Amino acid sequence: MSSSTQKHPALESTLSRIRETPEYQQLLIQLRNNEPLISISGLVAGSARALALAALQRDCGKTFAIVTQSTRDLEPWETDLRFWYCALSGQESCDAEVLVIPASESDPYAGVSPHAQTLELRALSLWRLRQHACDFVLLTARALARKSVGPAEIEKAGVVLRRDEEQSPDELVEKLIATGYVREDPVSGIGGFSSRGGILDVWSPGNDLPVRIEFFGDTIDSLREFDPETQLSTRQLREVEVPPMQELSVTATDFQLWAEAARERWNDDRYARALRDRTAFADEGEAFSGWEWLIPIIRNANSSIFEHLGNCVLVVDEPSSIETYLGEVFENLSDRYREIDQADDIALPPEELYLPVEELRRLIQARNVSNSELSDGPQPNLTRILPSKPKRLKFRSAGVVDRGSRHSCFPLQSEQQSLSGKRSRQCVTTDGWLTWRRVLLVRLTMEERLCLCCRAWVWLSESRRFLLSIKSNRGCR
Repeated sequence: MSSSTQKHPALESTLSRIRETPEYQQLLIQLRNNEPLISISGLVAGSARALALAALQRDCGKTFAIVTQSTRDLEPWETDLRFWYCALSGQESCDAEVLVIPASESDPYAGVSPHAQTLELRALSLWRLRQHACDFVLLTARALARKSVGPAEIEKAGVVLRRDEEQSPDELVEKLIATGYVREDPVSGIGGFSSRGGILDVWSPGNDLPVRIEFFGDTIDSLREFDPETQLSTRQLREVEVPPMQELSVTATDFQLWAEAARERWNDDRYARALRDRTAFADEGEAFSGWEWLIPIIRNANSSIFEHLGNCVLVVDEPSSIETYLGEVFENLSDRYREIDQADDIALPPEELYLPVEELRRLIQARNVSNSELSDGPQPNLTRILPSKPKRLKFRSAGVVDRGSRHSCFPLQSEQQSLSGKRSRQCVTTDGWLTWRRVLLVRLTMEERLCLCCRAWVWLSESRRFLLSIKSNRGCR
């Protein structure tokens, strides 16, 4: 048990209850024996699912890849999982241990590129998968279905620089430009770089500060972090990772080759105008809006995310809903492709950009899958570990239910008694944690509980008649 859990008896007690259940032990044995399919159901609260998986990963030591339906579902998963992972491990942050692989949910036939932040986060996570061992990978259904470059190409797109090793500055600048970095002087944000003489400044994703690289010929003489505002060095480094800003490494020559291939592929006169709009830039070796959806005609992007995940245990959140969602997505993409083609615009069909549902199903069934479908069926489930319909604590003041201050707490062993007092905006904190949540004066016969819906530590002090909500940044679901 980590020192973090020992600080909080409520968490330690909850984990003990979870680990002692037959359902949890059965799942743990199956994971250690590499069972092809493990079903987890009955977990309604998002934080409860995250806690159960964080505990399972900690006990079995495997890497879990969690697939959600969309980016909207991915964000609460990431927040909950990072919280519980840090709480169980006692770490301040877990950026390297919990990776997120998003996918653009915009229309690939709208003629616009995916959002730069999506490209950056996706490339960073794929790069880190090749460089370091991680414990969790979070990704969306579209990220699972999107065709990509292979792991070897992602590894080549980035570079690890070490002091006193050989590295051509010119080749490094070419690599930075090809992988999405932008030249700016001085460097002011992530993804920027500047070069002057034998000094190269670069601010890579995943780093809090930019790095100044000093060369002596083709030898790295110095690596230093520096403050972008004062330009003063903050510390010396032995090595620094420079991951790509985008997973596709594309040079000016690649765009020129694309222009030639595009003229051969779309040689019908009806595509002339749409083709001319793109080749005007590509012939000059320049990028154009939406090139990411068209470059596969010259670049091999037929790999899948499964090649990057390796031997991860796949956890599919509500697989039936995801399969239905992807079916609708592919149907909409097919309709959009027909519309674009009828409008005499150039585009690639969906099957060249995404894996079809049938192929996805085959790849998933061939792996170790943990199915976290939330159902009430008779299959083995965790409903006895964490309640599928948590009871509610209703906090009342002057006879009015305050719906904004409800908690679904586990375990809940005491019954609600009469409440008295008035509203208070003061909150006692622990370990420096603060909360903006409105606190009510209550009178209950329990001392310490843990809300698994909103991840709030709830202290109920009978002697002082205070309810203290700690580390809560959103209301219960």
